[in-house]
This record gives sequence, structure tokens and C-alpha cells, in this order.
Amino acid sequence: MTLQYGSMVELEVGRDENIKNAIGEFILAQGWERAVICGAVGSVRDVTLTTPIGFELPPKVMKTPCDGPGEVLAFTGEIMKTELMDPMLRKIYSSDEPLFIHIHMSLAIAGSHVYGGGLDSGRAFRGLRVFFAEARMCD
Repeated sequence: MTLQYGSMVELEVGRDENIKNAIGEFILAQGWERAVICGAVGSVRDVTLTTPIGFELPPKVMKTPCDGPGEVLAFTGEIMKTELMDPMLRKIYSSDEPLFIHIHMSLAIAGSHVYGGGLDSGRAFRGLRVFFAEARMCD
């Protein structure tokens, strides 16, 4: 499969907004089937990250809460309609949601402590600008 990526588009996630909900609503409003997250700039709060704790599939994960505010250092991912997911991913991430939102991020919190992993949940603190490109199938 070959994908072609369109022009970059920016979403402003406002103060206290749920990050994944805002991204999902935006992608659905655009009518996109697939998108890639190229990055993000801003601050977040009360983030929970996941990381695998073993080698089995589907993986067992540990959730790490990062309470309070933090600065985003890296933010990348992919979004697609659930029916377009790889079958193995579907076994790992079972959901009735219309979109699969798969984000990896790292953030710094007070004391310059850095955490990273898969974004399970979180909210924008002051605000978060997320940059996307639509992905389309090409011949």
C-alpha cells in the first residue's frame, strides 16, 4: 500500500479540552479516512501514558500518570477509521469508536522530569497546536 500525504493543517486544542476527543472530532469534521500527526507544540495537563511491560501480544501495558502541567517535547501519530486498522492492531486496541487515534508523545514536567509513551488521556493546559496531514491511497 502506498499513501500520499496532503498539505499540513493545524488544530488548536483549547485550554482544558480533552486532547484525543478534540483530535477525533476534527478528523471526522474534515471527512478524512486517514491522517498522520506531524507534531504538536504547547502545554498539557494530567496526562496518562502507556508503555508495554512484556513481550506478549497483545501487549500488557503499564499506565503512568503525569499529574499537573507539562510541556510537549514530541508528539507524533496516526489516525484512521477503525475498519482500516491492521488486524493485529484491532486485536490489541479493540474499540467501538469510529477512529483509531494512536499517538506517541514525550513531555517534561516540573523538575525537568521527562516521560514518554502512548497517549492514553490528557488535556490541554494553556493550549496545544497539533499539525496534521491527510493520508490518501495512491496508485
